[in-house]
Amino acid sequence: MEQTQHSRLMLIGLAVVLLAASIIGYFVFQNVKPKNPSGEMTQTTISPTAAPTLVPYPTNGQFTFKLKDGQGALKQGTPFVLDLFATSGKDTVAGYDVVLSYDAQVFERQSVQNTASSFRIFTYNRGNHVSISASKNIQATDPIKFIETPILSFTFLPKTKGTFVFSLKPQGNESSKLVNESAEVTYPETKDISLEIN
Repeated sequence: MEQTQHSRLMLIGLAVVLLAASIIGYFVFQNVKPKNPSGEMTQTTISPTAAPTLVPYPTNGQFTFKLKDGQGALKQGTPFVLDLFATSGKDTVAGYDVVLSYDAQVFERQSVQNTASSFRIFTYNRGNHVSISASKNIQATDPIKFIETPILSFTFLPKTKGTFVFSLKPQGNESSKLVNESAEVTYPETKDISLEIN
């Protein structure tokens, strides 16, 4: 009997301790939890104190389009060749990237040919543009400079009549650029070419 009384007292004491711990925990939680009387989320807007400064990329050299010699008026259904020439200025060239944009609904790209034998090219079809990355061959040990050097030759088949633009402007994270022997990147001047298909 005495042991049962003792067990009951212990159970009551344990219940009181647990109840007290629960009440203390509830009040601590209420004080820590941020209060928002409307029940809505609050949003803090942070504005920069100064306007961001754009980093000017160094420009050097030039990429220029030319139609293959001997091509007269361009006609629907007749393939034509568009050559890309590069000038690197004073820098040597260890690699380059070309981003060529065109209307893929109008033009079927039939081929991309490497016309700079000291380089190896990798072509990536991106829908309305094609990306070409080139790196200097290991066997080419002499420094290379581009002076109106033909580097790529594109063959297109026009499917529609009209006037259309081929561009080397950046697309997303990709841009046309030159890389020198010290792995420094420069961005050549580029000009669009407008072609009329009859």
